[in-house]
Amino acid sequence: MKRSHIIIVALVAVVAAILVSTYTSAVDSVSFATAQATPGKQVKVVGTFDKTKSIEYDAMANADLTTFYVIDSEGQSQQVKLFDKQGKPMGLEMSENVTLEGKFESDGTFHASHMLMKCPSKYNEQKHSLASDKQ
Repeated sequence: MKRSHIIIVALVAVVAAILVSTYTSAVDSVSFATAQATPGKQVKVVGTFDKTKSIEYDAMANADLTTFYVIDSEGQSQQVKLFDKQGKPMGLEMSENVTLEGKFESDGTFHASHMLMKCPSKYNEQKHSLASDKQ
């Protein structure tokens, strides 16, 4: 086999591995109802932090566990147990959107392994201190 053939075969193998890795790690974005219908399947849920319910965090009992509620795109509020080595996420109460990656367990609780928050912009005109000076 020529050297160029070996290089081409190696490149095709690398591209195929990247494609397979990307496809298998892709997570579906669903509502809590859809996620609950398939317990154990890793999903992504996008919603907002439910400010009507409290956040439970006890660093002495389990510093990796934070329990709170999220309202999904269909308006369903669901208890979420976030397991994160960094502890309670800062700014959770002020977040606009929350994206959770996790799965429903057989006991009916949603266990999140990763969370991404979109916090309010510090440049929002309604809350910016310079906006009040213009009036």
